[in-house]
Amino acid sequence: MRAALKNEYDTLQAHRERDPAFYLARRAKRRELRRGTVEARLARFREITAHRPLTVAELLRGRLDPAHVSEFHFYEWNVRPLCAYCGLRLGRGQVTRDHVIPRARGGPNTADNLVPSCAACNQRKGCKPLLRFLLERN
Repeated sequence: MRAALKNEYDTLQAHRERDPAFYLARRAKRRELRRGTVEARLARFREITAHRPLTVAELLRGRLDPAHVSEFHFYEWNVRPLCAYCGLRLGRGQVTRDHVIPRARGGPNTADNLVPSCAACNQRKGCKPLLRFLLERN
């Protein structure tokens, strides 16, 4: 009896047509959609927004779907990175992460506290508060 149940519910027995190549292809497709090319990520975002439209009221209340926030951060860091302080267009190798509230002053290490910046602005800001840095910059 036990052997019959094991064979009936064993995934290898139930799906003999799925060979290792099937699982490798499925894994590659999922990884590409998550971390893949810019076009794949933007296509995924369009698919998400087709099923979960973003309304102005949700935006004003700050109640955003995690998928929208995730895709915005991907776009901000990978598709069109601009320095948050000087507005310089950055290439892939030029982007540095800057903490708006410095960690030395108790700022969190979360996505909300990180902005893309050029190396020069990041170095000049150091551990200064944002307002002080902006006033000294001019």
